[in-house]
Amino acid sequence: MEIVWLPEDEPLAAQLRSLSAAAAERLQLARLLGGLTLCLDDIAADERIWLTAAPPARRSEEGERPRLTLYFHPDQFLQDRAPMGPSSPSLRPWELARPPAAGGGAPAVFSLRKAERILYHQFLLVRDLCDGTVDPRRVPRALAEAFQEAWAVTLDGRLRRQMLPGFSLAERRRRFFRVFSAGGVLLPQHWQIFHALWESEDVEQEGLLDLLKRLPAVRLTGRFGA
Repeated sequence: MEIVWLPEDEPLAAQLRSLSAAAAERLQLARLLGGLTLCLDDIAADERIWLTAAPPARRSEEGERPRLTLYFHPDQFLQDRAPMGPSSPSLRPWELARPPAAGGGAPAVFSLRKAERILYHQFLLVRDLCDGTVDPRRVPRALAEAFQEAWAVTLDGRLRRQMLPGFSLAERRRRFFRVFSAGGVLLPQHWQIFHALWESEDVEQEGLLDLLKRLPAVRLTGRFGA
């Protein structure tokens, strides 16, 4: 399966090629896809990716396999940098320091840990989308973001049990809280669902949607690509 990073002259692309090839092989994406195009030009460093699908270029003995394009932001693969600014708050407006110039501060540094966890997380989601485990068309718009966050818990739970890179339990809980607290106070049922999803091997889309519908209304929007 061909994997292409764009733009080709992006310095990060050279470091990501071998990592993405290894992740795709471990998750057996070649049986489902004809190829992946991975673009480093998303508008925001958001874990929720955009993706598009192109029809297969040819029919092989293994059947038709589409090609997907995924969009990432370069910051998703760089070490977090401390914010620049005064060490203590000023009392008067004229004492405020000028904001740092664009490109100032410490140079960006590639993070192997961040790169591996985002690639394995997104590639496992791609596998779920391609093999029919998840069908975004069957997710009600009002539950889109709630469903996507809940499904993300299952992704990293499965990766952990396979001893593959992924987001940690603590990070997953933090993101889950951020999404579901937007709809009101979190209830014990929210955390019961969270831990069931983290530990489950056989979560089914319709069953998860039924669980979410029983929770207090959460009208959020998702970012599944189409």
